Amino acid sequence: MENNTWTRKEYTTWEEAFRALAPAMRQESVRVAEYTQVLYQKACEAGFGAQESAAYPERIRSKYAEVAYKCGLYHQIGKALVPQEYQILQRDFTEEEIAVYRKYTTDGRALAARLQELSLGAKQRRRTESAQEAPTENIPFLMIRESCAQHMERYDGSGYPAGLAGAEISPIAQIVGLAKELDRLSATVKAEEPFADAYEALTAQAGKGFSPALIEILKGARAKCRAIYNKYILYTLTVPKTVPLVEKRKDRPMGLRYFPVRDSAGKAAYYRARPYFGGLPDAAGETESAAQIAPLLARAELTKEVTFYLCYEAADALLRAEHCAVPFQGILLETIPGFFTAQNETERFAQLFADQPVPKEKLILTINAKFVETATKGVLAALARYRKNGISLLLDAWNPVSLPTERLKELGFSMAWIDASAPQRSAAASSEEGAQAAAAQNNAAAEDTVPEALSPLFLAAYAAAAAQGVLLFAGGVDSEAAAQALRENGVAYLDGPIFGHEQNEDAMIRELLAQAQGAV
Repeated sequence: MENNTWTRKEYTTWEEAFRALAPAMRQESVRVAEYTQVLYQKACEAGFGAQESAAYPERIRSKYAEVAYKCGLYHQIGKALVPQEYQILQRDFTEEEIAVYRKYTTDGRALAARLQELSLGAKQRRRTESAQEAPTENIPFLMIRESCAQHMERYDGSGYPAGLAGAEISPIAQIVGLAKELDRLSATVKAEEPFADAYEALTAQAGKGFSPALIEILKGARAKCRAIYNKYILYTLTVPKTVPLVEKRKDRPMGLRYFPVRDSAGKAAYYRARPYFGGLPDAAGETESAAQIAPLLARAELTKEVTFYLCYEAADALLRAEHCAVPFQGILLETIPGFFTAQNETERFAQLFADQPVPKEKLILTINAKFVETATKGVLAALARYRKNGISLLLDAWNPVSLPTERLKELGFSMAWIDASAPQRSAAASSEEGAQAAAAQNNAAAEDTVPEALSPLFLAAYAAAAAQGVLLFAGGVDSEAAAQALRENGVAYLDGPIFGHEQNEDAMIRELLAQAQGAV
């Protein structure tokens, strides 16, 4: 650390200070915040801290649940005051460097106090030394400060920086400390079940590192903590550095489900790959979609990493199909919202196809049309770079009214996906001829609504787009009448309940093999 000679930056906002943390620190802080909030809510139910922490009244109240999240998120904000290479404790640190590193706790309290003052509109910037900290009786402010300063203190007095013990430690700091240790152990333990091993190690710390009452709270929150582990840490651990994929077990935390997309002869020409993410461990079979998990991945800055993991998995399935010599057109991979930015990822895609030698055109990434409609010039330029480098892009949920065919072509999209199931619109709102046509398409003349995607206006738009060379797909097709109407208007490939249900990779390969052999 060169005798502590670096220049400390003075931060004026929480966001600015948080962004100064190394990416690994930010991801860790998000996970700790999630654990903290779950444990805090359970602590409120149990009345934790009411007797043993009389020195810290009013810290454990349900109304402060969001404050608890911030306590976990900013607990190591003091590390923003040192260079990123020193934010993670290394084995080769000297004693002097360790002593300086540990100052992040007290420095963090001082920085938190200063940022709090600035958030109130203080005109005078205060120095970061704790001696300059302005006193406050604001409970949320105090909770964050205590979390910064005391989260490394331990119940038996073995922690730092002050060697506090038992009730001397703020109850919110105890909770953050437990959350941090749970995260550390479950992220680093090399075992078949890292979370289970971490949990057992912590429960053995009752009366030592952590209060027995707090360990009981952990026991009551085990399922929810495991869910956080599934959503954050396990995903991080399973993201490949290059090729190696995790074993495709049934119980793994995320993967792809495949849906056949059929041509006019009924053969599976493509497969649509939808990501799934595991839910609570005790909720068998329950999963979350890419849209549901997207906010969590964004907060942990894992959107791109997890998306590339899924790209590798889809490419692996394509490679398997190539090895089996089964002919089909490719996989349409649903990307996680937030993946496409102005950042150039063409080099990572180049590495992907080097690792998994499959034809680029067979891995097709979907992009939601509403995102494209509002995309910045920088994002549109990035999409153009992808195409230039051979990455296939498909416009998902295309609406020809909001994005006419001419604009579709201008943006460079030669493939588009149509949602043939929703939203609904009144058939009576269209012309009499249109109403009759819609009724015929649905094979249900008595019904007074048809999917908007099957209205005469939209069908005509599909025909015009197909005539201009746009390859069209439609999903959610639930009747032969709807399928016929779409095919007659230029839609080449269809997906929906009448064409087959979700499959895992093995089932997809079996179907393709049977199809190649003429069995289906």
